[in-house]
Amino acid sequence: MKTSFHGADQEVTGSCHLIECAGKRILIDCGLYQGSHELVEENAGSFGFEPADIDYLLLSHAHLDHCGRIPLLAKRGFSGEVITTAASRELARLVMLDSAHLQEEEAAYQGRKAARSKGKHKKRIEPLYTVLDALNSLGAFGRTASYDQRMEVCPGVHATFIDAGHILGSVSIHLELEEGGKKRSVLFSGDLGYSGRVILRNPATPPAADVVVMETTYGDRLHKQLQPSIEELYEAIDDTFRRGGNVVIPTFALERAQEMLYFLHEAVNSGRLPGST
Repeated sequence: MKTSFHGADQEVTGSCHLIECAGKRILIDCGLYQGSHELVEENAGSFGFEPADIDYLLLSHAHLDHCGRIPLLAKRGFSGEVITTAASRELARLVMLDSAHLQEEEAAYQGRKAARSKGKHKKRIEPLYTVLDALNSLGAFGRTASYDQRMEVCPGVHATFIDAGHILGSVSIHLELEEGGKKRSVLFSGDLGYSGRVILRNPATPPAADVVVMETTYGDRLHKQLQPSIEELYEAIDDTFRRGGNVVIPTFALERAQEMLYFLHEAVNSGRLPGST
């Protein structure tokens, strides 16, 4: 048995972890690095393993930093099976296709920019992957995992997908590994939600494990309580409307946007904010 880390290792994006057991190579997530422009080269670089050697990919959820390099993985030779929940399968399709469209747009922009600056010496700028690459990668999605249902990934490897309460379909993945008469359990947390969310279930408590690999985006910081944050939002909107301004709210397309719409809808219906449903 062997575990190696090929993303989100001393980083907070690009999750990609490799388990080798019972003659099989299994990835947990394959995400895109997000942040500075320097990460463009890192996304285009080597995975640290041969994509064609990967037998299975277990996807914890559909945020881009966990699924965003699946089209590139397939483009470079991955022909194994992606296993995830039904909701993650549908959301990953949308996220990967949107990412591919943005990759194509950015490549076209950089190509035009290079052509202007270099005159006759035009260099073709290739996207990290295309919409066609993303569509092709969808064929790798195979079995659908259900919450709390132990499944055999392959002989010697069993997985249980546990509700992580992060976005629709999100999971922690509990692996039971057996090789050469030895057994070990490993828990991959994925991104964890918190209790008391309005549109998601609370994260479930996973079983005990010999090894835990945990996402630590926020380190040892404590999240602010939700209700005071909602009141601050309402106050900011009230103040902006009183001054005759417009409110622009940048937010994640998945999960945060839906929560924001929920709270705005509730505020309008209760009369807390002006507007109509």
